[in-house]
Amino acid sequence: MKKYYINALQKENMNAGSKAVNDATEIFEKMGYESLLSKVNIKNIYLRTLFFSVQVMIRILFLPKNTKVVSNFPPIFFFERVCLYFLKKRSKSLKVFVLIHDIYELRIGKNNSTPYRNLLNFKNSNFYFIAHNDKMVSWLVKEGYKKNNIIDLEIFDYLSVIKEDAGGIYGKSVIIAGNLAPEKSSYLMELFKISEIDFNLYGPNVSSDVEKSKNVIYHGSFPADEIPNIIQGSYGLIWDSETTIGGTGKYGNYQRYNNPHKTSLYLAAGFPIIMWEKAALASFIVEHNLGFLVNTLEEIPSKIAKITEVDYNRMRENVEKFGNKIRMGYFLTEALEKAEEISNE
Repeated sequence: MKKYYINALQKENMNAGSKAVNDATEIFEKMGYESLLSKVNIKNIYLRTLFFSVQVMIRILFLPKNTKVVSNFPPIFFFERVCLYFLKKRSKSLKVFVLIHDIYELRIGKNNSTPYRNLLNFKNSNFYFIAHNDKMVSWLVKEGYKKNNIIDLEIFDYLSVIKEDAGGIYGKSVIIAGNLAPEKSSYLMELFKISEIDFNLYGPNVSSDVEKSKNVIYHGSFPADEIPNIIQGSYGLIWDSETTIGGTGKYGNYQRYNNPHKTSLYLAAGFPIIMWEKAALASFIVEHNLGFLVNTLEEIPSKIAKITEVDYNRMRENVEKFGNKIRMGYFLTEALEKAEEISNE
């Protein structure tokens, strides 16, 4: 019996912000899933949306019983919402797997402006959910989801090929990659306080005030598929807090539950991680010796000072081992295989 995935975008139209969805789609295909939607050359966005919506509705209604369908979540386009609506209607006769990329209720709040993207709308479905980590699994169970229908991803994959000389070098330079806009990364304004550390910044929307900091070097913005071979330094920083104190603001608090995709970027590229000690991924980093944890950014210099070159090389060896898995799509492949097994029980 054929297996299908819901493709939100054609690959050639995906941008850097779509890297996680693009990678997931590629992994779905490697696992034998085919696109539920056929490619069309309709330039008018309204006609294209109408065509996809009607097509997906008809196809889902006539899928044979026990057909496997996998989808990314949350929906971005209208036809994806239509698709999820009809998949929910048929979830007792189909086997639907949902890879969670973002939970709006956790990041923004249950009363956000896009309620049609709320995961809680599907609490009473028979979907199988692939959650980021054990903290997110616990939150879903607390909200009333069936524990047996939730699979722990552990960490996102980041499909890429890196150069032999890529990866971290023993030292005290810290990489910050991603959206550098003040409203997303306001803590950047305080980096000047940590004068013992050099920060290498990569990404769009950097503030001119941040660039003026003596310990900051801005290298520009690069495509998601290229940046693993471009970033340089010793450690990759995962920090969504509004200030140098971990966990502040809505993005900082969200780290208690989510897997920041840039963690996978750093590991895939060969860099040990610096992360907030109460982040959901913190235990994963510590357990596998993939970096170190801090409560505030001011702790970074003293922590780095205690790390010998031997210590760093051990971390690099572990990073390389996990980075290879991440680059090959190991984690989503394992999670989806487990989901398929559970659905067959």
